[in-house]
Amino acid sequence: MRSLIHTLPSMALSLLLITASSKAQIPVASPSPDLPDLATEIAATGNLELASQLFARAVQVAETIEDKATKINALSAIAIKLGEVGQTQKANLIFDRAIQVSKQTDDNFTLYYQEPARRDIAIAMAKAGIIQRALQFIETINSDFRQAEALNAIAPILAENGETEQARQILLKALSKARGITGDYAYEANGSCGNDKFEVLSKIAANLSLLNQFDTALEVAKSVTGCSSANGDSSEDYQAWAYLGILANMANAEQVKPTWIGSQTMQNGSEKMPVWSQIGQKLAAMGEVDLALTVAEKISQEFQTVTAINSGLDLREFGEKERSLSRIAIELAKKQQFETALKIAQTIQELTPEQEAAVKQFNLQTQPSIKALTLGEIAREYAKIGKIEPALQLVNSIGNQEGKALGIIAIAQGLQTTGQAAQADKLLSQNLQPPAIPPTDNFEANQSISRIAVALVTVGKVDQALQIAQSIKNDTTKEQAIANIASQLSEMGQMERAFQIANAVNSVGFKQEALNKIAAKYLELGQLEQASQVTKLIPADSNIDILANLADGFAKAGKTEQALQVAQTIANDSVKAIAIANVAAMLVPKNN
Repeated sequence: MRSLIHTLPSMALSLLLITASSKAQIPVASPSPDLPDLATEIAATGNLELASQLFARAVQVAETIEDKATKINALSAIAIKLGEVGQTQKANLIFDRAIQVSKQTDDNFTLYYQEPARRDIAIAMAKAGIIQRALQFIETINSDFRQAEALNAIAPILAENGETEQARQILLKALSKARGITGDYAYEANGSCGNDKFEVLSKIAANLSLLNQFDTALEVAKSVTGCSSANGDSSEDYQAWAYLGILANMANAEQVKPTWIGSQTMQNGSEKMPVWSQIGQKLAAMGEVDLALTVAEKISQEFQTVTAINSGLDLREFGEKERSLSRIAIELAKKQQFETALKIAQTIQELTPEQEAAVKQFNLQTQPSIKALTLGEIAREYAKIGKIEPALQLVNSIGNQEGKALGIIAIAQGLQTTGQAAQADKLLSQNLQPPAIPPTDNFEANQSISRIAVALVTVGKVDQALQIAQSIKNDTTKEQAIANIASQLSEMGQMERAFQIANAVNSVGFKQEALNKIAAKYLELGQLEQASQVTKLIPADSNIDILANLADGFAKAGKTEQALQVAQTIANDSVKAIAIANVAAMLVPKNN
């Protein structure tokens, strides 16, 4: 290890060696001659000395970053790690440096970027456990919007630490700051839309519900509205974000019911649907079948059947409505409320040929019918409780061949999850009819075939899936299908076969995507050496996140040298600096 440390580039700036306790001193790269020289001796050798060297190295790497916002984030991340291991004095020194950088505006780091950078520093201070300084620093931020964002982010940190009352007070202060934001930013000259006040209010509403302040949270949500761009192709759904954030923290039907009542006052249709869908799903999961059905019926009544798709807004509203109904129906089916689930599923609209032609103008990838997929999911739930006949009847009622094939596979999956593998195989052999491969290149047909091939992997039919994928006439779709098969296998934990298939993919992009997923799965399984080997096959500009996670995995396993070797190979200096700091933090005893 000593030889590795000695190969690190020399520091252009002096080292600040600061002492936080009599047990250990962690040297930190001095970012500026303006900082005092507090040099002291390094204490005993061992992990603590190595941690000191690595923290210094992390700061050194961060100092090489030219982009100021990125440098500030890297320095703050290192300071957080120092705070987490009890080195508060050293963390404060790094925050001093981050603040100093935040004051140095230039052509790429203007006043516009300065305020969010200072907000991020305040949040980082709180994450490092330096709460009081964070709150004091927030007062130096000029923007009410950025102050509110920082306070809102700090509140859940306090709550997680058991400081519930202080968290509530901080959140109310954030709310006050947010309500004081002035100016209407809803529409810009380029036709886009955005509103700082509503953005932060929607986030505050979610955190209020986290602290069980549901009444106040709903009041805030009602005060927020969204906006759509001038051409209708994009939107900022602030009110939907507020309600969805609140719903995420609700644990029982008595909390959800008033949210349902309050959400009916929403004005924007595209925001109502995801909110109502989530309400319907929660109610269904909580056994409130009749009320869940009421929500679904309200969605069907409120949003008229789409007759033409002439814009991105038309397409989004159509898709959101159908997906909303589908989610509620599937959740009901999971609770074995099949009659109600089917009643909702039958109301899902399918595109006419004319509407499908209109959709193609938006250059969207083809997608299977939402209604067909919903019926397939309901059939899966039938199969789980042994009701094969109604499951097959349901799938056979699906009009298109892809939907029917996916439905049969879903039934087989349901059987396999209940230990009926033989019956699943019999069902597939007797009922599955994959679509014929078109004699010439057909984009829509090829996409459909690809989806069926990947679905077959989930029921163990890997060879059949590969055979179907290999028969696709279009090379791009073929390579994508094979890569997706490899990715699906890795999700199922069949790593050797997944790697074998992915490594044989010719398309560089699809191959990299599959290998990244395989490496990530190896990491999830704790198989670090295998993850390392796969990662070496991925280009440096595409494996940054995997390498960071791999370094962290080696460090947690006590393999410090391997962790540092991996961290040193990371191409992104910001991620590299943070990875090295993570390794350093692992070396410091928790009670140090």
